[in-house]
Amino acid sequence: MSVSRILQKLRSSAQKRPLLFNSVIYGTFYTGAEFAQQTYSRLFKFSLSPVSADTEVSTGLEIEERSLFVWRKKLNEKLGLLDEDSSRQFEGYNWAQLKRYAIYGCFIAGPLLHGWYKWLDEFYKGKTMKTVLAKLLVDQFVLTPPLITVFFISMSLMESKPNVFDECKAKFFQTFKTSCMYWLPVQFLNFLLVPPALRVSFVSIAAFCWVNILCYLKSTPISECSDNNQIKY
Repeated sequence: MSVSRILQKLRSSAQKRPLLFNSVIYGTFYTGAEFAQQTYSRLFKFSLSPVSADTEVSTGLEIEERSLFVWRKKLNEKLGLLDEDSSRQFEGYNWAQLKRYAIYGCFIAGPLLHGWYKWLDEFYKGKTMKTVLAKLLVDQFVLTPPLITVFFISMSLMESKPNVFDECKAKFFQTFKTSCMYWLPVQFLNFLLVPPALRVSFVSIAAFCWVNILCYLKSTPISECSDNNQIKY
């Protein structure tokens, strides 16, 4: 099959089922970025996933008594979303983590971004510099904070962490600051040059690089993030 035929089919799919197309594309690039990150870690024998570093041992017995936590943990076990023993992290890929990124990309971030950019392009029409800057600022300072929050909380839920808010509170500021440095120039080009129908696809490609940064930020132990925040303040 020729490249032009493939591109034509992709364009047709994007027009017929834009929500499904954007969700699958975003989830694929998101998961691919995590796969690349794990491949790099395996090649250089460097762990980016200290699985047990942020576990709250002291409250373990109390948490186990909570029916909601037990139900969530059992569900995650059935779905294969819980990490295996950290001592086996170099024996193969962390498929549980890849599943978590696939779920987040396909079923949370993909649909959310599809609806967001559809609304944004309808509300701010045109490609004047004023419109592009307005979309850029709204995208970064209205969408990004809750999106980062949803990312950390949803990941903590799928990892069955006792307190799903700890990681978000510890890593939010650093992640948002980093996202501003990366996404502001990327989204400027997106809103200025990319057609609305390909908006999420462009973001998906850019997200491949961003997720590698995000994976590193997420793998950083909460204790280190807390120490850095205390130094800043």
